[in-house]
Amino acid sequence: MAVLQRKFGALRLPFVALILFLTLVFFTGGGSRADIQSLIILRPAAVIFCGIALWTLKMEHIQAYKFLFGMAAALFGLTILHLIPLPPSVWGALPGREIVTEIDKVAGLGAVWRPISLVPSATWNAFYSLFVPLAMLVLGVQLTREERFRLLPIMIGFGLLSGFWGLLQVIGDPQGPLYVYRVTNNGSAVGLFANRNHQAVLLTMLFPMLAVYASSGVRTIEQSRVKVGMAAAAGTVLVPLILVTGSRAGLIIGLVGLVSILLLYRKPNISAPKKRKGNKLDLRWLVGLFAVLCLGSVTILASRAEALQRLFATDEQTDVRLQIWAPMVDMAWKYFPIGSGIGSFVPVYQIDEPFDLLTPAYTNQAHNEFLEIYMTVGLPGLILLLIAAIALARMAFYVFRTPLSEGRDIVFARLGVFVVLMQALGSIADYPLRTPAHAALFVIALLWFAEKRDAVSVDRGGREKRDGSQTESRLVQA
Repeated sequence: MAVLQRKFGALRLPFVALILFLTLVFFTGGGSRADIQSLIILRPAAVIFCGIALWTLKMEHIQAYKFLFGMAAALFGLTILHLIPLPPSVWGALPGREIVTEIDKVAGLGAVWRPISLVPSATWNAFYSLFVPLAMLVLGVQLTREERFRLLPIMIGFGLLSGFWGLLQVIGDPQGPLYVYRVTNNGSAVGLFANRNHQAVLLTMLFPMLAVYASSGVRTIEQSRVKVGMAAAAGTVLVPLILVTGSRAGLIIGLVGLVSILLLYRKPNISAPKKRKGNKLDLRWLVGLFAVLCLGSVTILASRAEALQRLFATDEQTDVRLQIWAPMVDMAWKYFPIGSGIGSFVPVYQIDEPFDLLTPAYTNQAHNEFLEIYMTVGLPGLILLLIAAIALARMAFYVFRTPLSEGRDIVFARLGVFVVLMQALGSIADYPLRTPAHAALFVIALLWFAEKRDAVSVDRGGREKRDGSQTESRLVQA
């Protein structure tokens, strides 16, 4: 107990609440559908945790993260705006509403007040979904600097758990109980998710996380060796785990994850007696590389590397996903600049779905988040995307210009950039951020590098104190 006390100190309510909520999110929020039964538990819990967070939230926390709270307010406000009923004369003048106006006229419904969204029920679902990342944000901004660092091994643990869960899935029955969602990629290693691409994106993000874990918070040579060994072992296992997901996007984004190791790992500056001189090749890296190649080869030879098989195979479903992008641009312009309504993609797309793209399966998402935002949210959505992209680009420019030797703040800031970047890449051909688990991880990544100057942390006694790190102060001025 004394060791745990020295390691973690007295656990504070925001940190404990965030860990409990994060655990709930990962075990109940791995899907994006609105009819998932676990949402009955997750969404009310998100509101409760928001209430817990508001109980301890202070104005200093909001001021320290004004940009994040401003973006959250904009998202909530825009969603509510899409649900406010408008007079028939105003609503009928909005672009793309002609077919509904004509139906009202033929059916003799008279003057009907309608909201901007063509599918209000889907917009309400989008509104409720925002409470999960909001709870993460309101709890996360109250964490101290060290508590934010402690989230890293927890996230790695969830990722590896999901990866091994997926391995058991492909070994067992494709219709077995290990698949926790009714609508899923049966036979693939989806882990705690319903979609193999979402599982693959999570696993690829473990590469930069492991690089930071291996090099941060190290005080002794022995501790460094243990951390490097654990990170190397976990990274080696990740290769076959990604291969068995069957996700081609995971393979591509995984390359970004591997490159991130070079930009994130820094050898701890620990003084130790020199045992030998000379520039000798460190065989540990060659052994690690050899182990990765061996495990990948074994996976391929065992016919479990479904991602590689699908990469070079013709997939009719994927071809359709790519082909709908061009018609979506025309559909988006039809509803521009207001949009068809947040969350309204499925029924709105079916109105103008090209006949030559009709298949027995319906198109559940645009599989391109940027195009879907363009279509459903219109100009306001594009403006918010642009603001977020500019802010993230400015921060990324600063943190990569600053050397890693400046401290853990820079290292974790770089990690946050890579996590956001990899989720953005995954959103080009899929929709990972529509799952509560990825949305929660996205917020954590933002907290890792969205510090503001003179941010205050609350110590265990409840008193406010300024962080003395000069590195963090310089970081937030970018």
